[in-house]
Amino acid sequence: MATLITPVPGYSGPGVAGLMFEDGRAETTDPAAIAYARRHGYTVEDDEAPSKQAGRSRSSTAKG
Repeated sequence: MATLITPVPGYSGPGVAGLMFEDGRAETTDPAAIAYARRHGYTVEDDEAPSKQAGRSRSSTAKG
């Protein structure tokens, strides 16, 4: 989940991707809305911890 913060402090009303902002903040998981917000000067706060990326998996089958 990400929190989008408008460049207009305290804004309340409809905004990016149909989100409703209250006191300048709205939450979303929509990657397109998050990307749009970043491109247009919104502050984006990510709540989620970075996902762990496993290393390359090794095949358990041997080629022969």
